[in-house]
Amino acid sequence: MNYFKGEKIQVVASSNTIRISEKYVITLQISEDYGFVDEAKVVINEQKGTNEREIIMNYISTKNKMSTFSCGVPFNNVGLHYFCIKLIVNNQVKWIKNDTKNKCASFTSDDVPYWTVTVYEDDFKVPDWAKGKLMYQIFPDRFYKSENYLPIPLPERITKQWGEMPNWDIDKNGKIHNNDYFMGNLKGIEEKLDYLSELGVEIIYINPIFLSQSNHRYDTADYENIDPYLGTNADLKSLCKKAHEREIKIVIDGVFNHTGNDSKYFNEFKNYNTVGAYQGTQSPFYDWYKKNNKGGFEYWWGFKNLPVCDGNNLAWQNFVYGKDGIIDKWFSFGIDGLRLDVADELTDEFIENIRKAVKRNKPEGLIIGEVWDNAITKEGYGKQRKYLLGKGLDSVMNYPLTNAILKYVRFGKADFLTDTINEILTQYPKEVLPVLMNSLSTHDITRAMTTLAGDGIQNNNNNWIWDIPYSRDWQFTKDKLTKQQYEMAKNLLKIATVIQYFLPGCPCIYYGDEVGLHGYKDPFNRKCFPWDNIDEELYKFFIELGKARKQAGILAEAELNIIEANENIFVFERYLNAISNNEKCRVFVAVNRTDKEIKINIPIFYKDAKSLFEINCNQNMISKYGIMIKIAE
Repeated sequence: MNYFKGEKIQVVASSNTIRISEKYVITLQISEDYGFVDEAKVVINEQKGTNEREIIMNYISTKNKMSTFSCGVPFNNVGLHYFCIKLIVNNQVKWIKNDTKNKCASFTSDDVPYWTVTVYEDDFKVPDWAKGKLMYQIFPDRFYKSENYLPIPLPERITKQWGEMPNWDIDKNGKIHNNDYFMGNLKGIEEKLDYLSELGVEIIYINPIFLSQSNHRYDTADYENIDPYLGTNADLKSLCKKAHEREIKIVIDGVFNHTGNDSKYFNEFKNYNTVGAYQGTQSPFYDWYKKNNKGGFEYWWGFKNLPVCDGNNLAWQNFVYGKDGIIDKWFSFGIDGLRLDVADELTDEFIENIRKAVKRNKPEGLIIGEVWDNAITKEGYGKQRKYLLGKGLDSVMNYPLTNAILKYVRFGKADFLTDTINEILTQYPKEVLPVLMNSLSTHDITRAMTTLAGDGIQNNNNNWIWDIPYSRDWQFTKDKLTKQQYEMAKNLLKIATVIQYFLPGCPCIYYGDEVGLHGYKDPFNRKCFPWDNIDEELYKFFIELGKARKQAGILAEAELNIIEANENIFVFERYLNAISNNEKCRVFVAVNRTDKEIKINIPIFYKDAKSLFEINCNQNMISKYGIMIKIAE
């Protein structure tokens, strides 16, 4: 139940999210001091005010001068719905809406926000194995190079020594070449599975691995074969098998919005023995690609190496998700899920058909979408996106939470963090929350260590914290943290990681964060893993925190309650009612982002609680950069 209390007004709704067939009840309690209510209605619509309806609320009773009205609201469409209450009081129209500033229900004549309810499919179910699990993201060229696999060098690729700075400068023509390789490979990941197990990793997400023209491999050249610098198709099968033996799942990147121009399908440079789309209409691949108003090819964000695919083309659809298509082939290697690159730019229908293909191969296959904004309020193609409501994605990359955690830990923006968390909890389907991909760093953003202590990070309400208005030259000169910055970054990364690990979802470590890797955006966030220069203190912290998280045991399904949030401390609990034995299991988490000593109020539930993890705390005092995690069973 959700309660929205105002002065002598209370609005109660069944939930913030609901399956489409479930009964949704809205109740109003209002004081007679406001006058006689002639009529009460719920006004409800969908995004952009479409499909507006008015539903009469039935009068129930009056007690202690509080009159109660209630109604059931039927839903015909999945999606985000908005509602407020319209009254006729003493023959005058009045409105009760969501006063977000004061966080209550109140009378208003302004167009303040409506309340929301997210309606999703009845049969929406995410894989149980993924709920609340610890993830680890790998940029495969830079993680680990196994000497047991040595490919034949390709002349157009630059091979660099492990640990060198990636190529970062532009050439004399203003172009950036992503053709420097450090030769990390799939066998290298396989050989480091024990290392990942020690961290507590249960899901590995790997950036693209199929033949491409660039080291990031988001410009696919051949969807059917692993890039030779990474290994072979057999190596992927072996990695999946060895990972499964350690109860680790494998998720790989699916890049279906565009291909590379140097690919067997587009073949701009005639490097393949195919008639590519670039050669003209005689190509069997010509209709795979979108055309602009002038009949030329569309390119992703204007990058001439990334021609955009036409998701409405039947031949392209069959190639990707038809029977014996690419998704079927990939799952035959043993993978457990897909992360869909730029999911926003795929149509809902295309994603829904990807889901069908994934689930026919593995009913418990996982589908994560790259979505940067709120995935429920997102609009595209002229309508509300519905890819997270039961027929498409299971999860998304939770960049809004990443942004909020980092802004809080760096700048103390407590309200921004709590508002972001509450928005996610109240708008995302409950089924999605345990599998949200919660990162602090990724291959697309500044690494967390640099964001938390580096130069140039902006304290701005309207930006992503990792967006900096400085050139690659500036980023290169500022890449190395000073000793003072590095120590501060370590302290703050620990605080951010505790918050990340214990909020709802799947916390995800970006390779190397756990041992002190730092750097601004691409390519400085894609350095080689420093196997010979690991920050042992930080690494041990991640191991012990992973153990504490696993000991908590309830995080996949537990509810969240924020106890205290201010610029100094963030305190919350996760709790689960164990109905079978009438016991309550609760986990208490408190962090101090400052160098002050602060007294915290520990709820009575935790009077005899066991300590799971502690740094710089004693009883109810939490010292500088302190961490307190307790469990009450």
